[in-house]
Amino acid sequence: MKQFKYILIAALGTILVNIPEARAVEFGESPVLASQVAAGTLPPVKDRLPTTPMIVTPNDRIGVYGGTWKMAQRDQRDQALLIRNIGYEPLLRWTPQWTSTIPNVALSFQPSSDATEFFFRLRPGMRWSDGAPFTADDITFWYEDILLNPAFPDAVPEWLTAGGNAVQIDEVDENTVAFRFSTPYGLFPTALARPEGVEPVSYPAHFLKPLLPKYNPNADEEARALGFAGWKDRFIDVFGNPGTIDDPSRWLNPDVPTLNAWVLTGVYGKDDPLIAKRNPYYWKIDPTGRQLPYIDEVSFTLVPSKSAAGDAAIAGKVNMQERHVSTRADEVLAANDNLLPFTLIESDMNTLTLSLNLNDKDPVLRKIFQNKDFRIALSHAIDRDNIIARFVPGALPHQAAPRPESPLYHTVLARQYIHYDQALATDYLAKAGLMEKDQDGFLLRPDGKRLSFTIDTEGADRFAMLDAVIQYWRDIGVDVTARNLPRDEFVSLRERNDHEASAWGGDGGLDAMVIPINYLPMSAESSWFATGWANWYVNPNSPDAMTPPEAVQKQLALYNQLKETANAEKQNQLMRDILDISADQFYVMGIALPPNRKGVVAKNFHNVPKVIPAAWSYATPAPTNPSQYYIEQK
Repeated sequence: MKQFKYILIAALGTILVNIPEARAVEFGESPVLASQVAAGTLPPVKDRLPTTPMIVTPNDRIGVYGGTWKMAQRDQRDQALLIRNIGYEPLLRWTPQWTSTIPNVALSFQPSSDATEFFFRLRPGMRWSDGAPFTADDITFWYEDILLNPAFPDAVPEWLTAGGNAVQIDEVDENTVAFRFSTPYGLFPTALARPEGVEPVSYPAHFLKPLLPKYNPNADEEARALGFAGWKDRFIDVFGNPGTIDDPSRWLNPDVPTLNAWVLTGVYGKDDPLIAKRNPYYWKIDPTGRQLPYIDEVSFTLVPSKSAAGDAAIAGKVNMQERHVSTRADEVLAANDNLLPFTLIESDMNTLTLSLNLNDKDPVLRKIFQNKDFRIALSHAIDRDNIIARFVPGALPHQAAPRPESPLYHTVLARQYIHYDQALATDYLAKAGLMEKDQDGFLLRPDGKRLSFTIDTEGADRFAMLDAVIQYWRDIGVDVTARNLPRDEFVSLRERNDHEASAWGGDGGLDAMVIPINYLPMSAESSWFATGWANWYVNPNSPDAMTPPEAVQKQLALYNQLKETANAEKQNQLMRDILDISADQFYVMGIALPPNRKGVVAKNFHNVPKVIPAAWSYATPAPTNPSQYYIEQK
């Protein structure tokens, strides 16, 4: 499915293919591993690779072995850095250009004609990092013993459901699995290529089975003898919380086998630096038959803040990184002449999205928020040019809408109500029935109380911009308070629908179809402008569900059609129809279109594309295949 278009991305060149006659190739390997083979502590490379390894054609040139990839990790809350750089090996992956999905861990992939069944052929002879075979049994173990295990009630994510029903997974043979859905799910390959898509291939059955009573009758007794309350607590201690790779606990045990190119040797958030060494059983090779990765190890140095990542780069403790360094890239590049820039094609559609809770528990406030004229008034009250000059020079005024680079760009949604005009804002407030003010000059609600609400965010940079925004709202008589909350509290309030308004980043700029959370209330976890409506979409019988109005229900029905079709043209048309309704309803406000950013790379660090899409759903920079990066040795 060609979902995105880029003019600049022609510079990207990493191509993934499979080798048809792998055993005819003379395989090569790192000197580090060759010495272990010679010492008899490691099998020969031909016995460590699958029958059909994946060939990765380097972005620029064939590399050399050795060296350390150095990055800066932000304190103990930066597991995303690990996911994006060493933790992305799903069944299907994005192409480097972010135009389609292709087999990765899977050797091949075949959907049924009605998009209800998806068959994955695995690579025979593939192994976990400890040398144990990786087979279909590992995937069915995850499905039967984790996903469906009542002890892990949160293990089934929304992306593994269709028609309200969870996926069914069957082992066809040792190297083939079938994912089956009760209704068509044309977006499943796209969902599987997101970072969350590593879940089916993250549970080594041979390592985890002894922890479960199903396979070990003494599991509970053994757990209690070790000081745990029971087998479940021991399982979580050994593996982490099942359900998502984005849980920090999933990175705390370096003994858990993996399929990744590099394997952690220390404890995330504790060891400084945190080191990951090459996986001797990694299943990708270069076109000459040499086993990847080229780079021996990856080092993550702990830093106290995002800003400190820039200091680490200046000091030479970073030789390739995009995360955290972008905001200071020009400063870093000016201070360290050993570094060069590369371009990050921004995927966020906004620097700051502003979401009133249209399902607020206060019925009076809810009615005001649901009045479109009120939201238009707030939008016209914001001087976006001033905000941009202060916080994001080079950005452009923009609503919460797909970026111009996207084929789903929607002019009306992007450009409406962005003109700064406080008189016009006051007119719209009057249309909304809000004219009376108290002695302090603040508007009164229909019940006579002051019109007052709190808007929450997380992060100092986001809060500074939000604080500037609410001053404009206060100028037109709306009493707004901004709060900067810890991440956990921020998320918890939204999950309980205990928030009045939210400010966040702008997911869905280039990936509007993949992450449409700001365009329709389809996710109770992320569509914060209408948590109750989103709960209705997920489960109409939920006690937290609120029945949406007709226009919203029409959107959700269109989105169901979109998910069900595998036809790319039809998907795009349905998404455009959804965006038409989003433009008419105007759920979420935006401030500015973020400009492209820069990453930094050392002059002796090669095969990094000059242009890389930047997004969580893309897992930047993982789809460029970091295993083909290499460091020129002196």
